[in-house]
Amino acid sequence: MGELAGDKHVKYILSVENKRDSFESVVMEHLRLNGAYWGLTTLDLLGKLDTVDSDEVVSWILQFQHESGGFGGNIGHDPHLLYTLSAMQVLALSVPCKFWPFLIS
Repeated sequence: MGELAGDKHVKYILSVENKRDSFESVVMEHLRLNGAYWGLTTLDLLGKLDTVDSDEVVSWILQFQHESGGFGGNIGHDPHLLYTLSAMQVLALSVPCKFWPFLIS
């Protein structure tokens, strides 16, 4: 079996954010938060989570939060349990030591 081309995977995952105006990105806008979770989890499994700025990720994720406390799939979207779960998972990946006070507040 062939060897995993980890660096190519990392390069692709990091490039997705630069394609916001593509047709695919526009029609998948409602899944942006889930995509962030999938991408960050993949980076973590590859040992490359440090290639993203965790403070920037947290700031971006918190823009998805609704006044009710839940999270939407993108900025301005209605909150939903699935997206709230993804937001919690991304926050736990990005800042595990800072995550728990946020969760219990």
